[in-house]
Amino acid sequence: MNARSEQLRANLRSIDQPRANLQTTLIGALNRRLIDELQTSIRLATERDRRAAVAWIQFRSGEHLVQIAPLLVDGALARVSGAQGSVDAAAAAATLGRIEPLVGALELVLGCELQPAGLHKSYTGEPVLLRLDATTGNGVIQHRLLLAVPPDIAVEPLAEIELASTAIGGLRLRWTARFEGPAVRDASLAAIAPGDLLLLGTGVPVAKLSLPGRNDAPRARIAFNDGVLVLQDDAAMDVPHEALAASSAGGETGWADVRLPTTIEIIGSGMTAAELATLGKGSVLPLPVAGGTLLVRVIAGEQCVAEGELVAVGDGFGVLVTGVTADGDA
Repeated sequence: MNARSEQLRANLRSIDQPRANLQTTLIGALNRRLIDELQTSIRLATERDRRAAVAWIQFRSGEHLVQIAPLLVDGALARVSGAQGSVDAAAAAATLGRIEPLVGALELVLGCELQPAGLHKSYTGEPVLLRLDATTGNGVIQHRLLLAVPPDIAVEPLAEIELASTAIGGLRLRWTARFEGPAVRDASLAAIAPGDLLLLGTGVPVAKLSLPGRNDAPRARIAFNDGVLVLQDDAAMDVPHEALAASSAGGETGWADVRLPTTIEIIGSGMTAAELATLGKGSVLPLPVAGGTLLVRVIAGEQCVAEGELVAVGDGFGVLVTGVTADGDA
């Protein structure tokens, strides 16, 4: 990879490994859990969430500072500040009593006891910021908290929190990720052979994930250089191939010039149903790289037409075809 490839790497949303491990662990441990008869959901906090936090309750665990900002308590706006916007210690103490089950769950996950240590209008440091919701069986949000956890804290769970009935674990299943490849002439696809190269360009792909047992289709930003993909819910997808083909076609086109959209498919490693159920925005999945090779499949017309491996090509990436399929059989 040359200097321009390094520029591509610099444009990727970066995340260091300890932070990635922590946020993935916390999301997995607290997502779709049953706590005090309420079902939880957790995700990365947004800027809007941060602006809504008017006071942060600080907790000490050894040298670490864990901070919690109540946003909703018992289905209403949390009362943790006074009329003039100053923090209200008495109101915060009353609020703490209502959210104690959620704080206790966080203690179980972190493997430590959290001691109240103060109340401030903003959080300190550069923590991992997560939003934890607790809802009734009817889907009504009872509590909403922002969690600020230092990225260097050691997570040593004391116990695993009971999964909600909607998150059943057990079998190991494989996730798949698909992203748009280039549009290729029909004749070229028919003649594709091992050793051919399919150029993907220099963009940062956003893939659609297929997670067995889940009816949602989250998106994930693929960071090839880091060997991971990060779940998103606000990533923009690339322009569909149909639109690209239509915009590039001028006048009449012969059959030999017809271009078919391709899709690149990555088959992920096996995960338990519980792990798949608790994935959320911010979860980091390793790409299934074996021996420095990332195997992919090339899909056209909903059929696998070739298999290959991802390779670096100049400033970007491509697929080096290693095998073709007969009559479209995968």
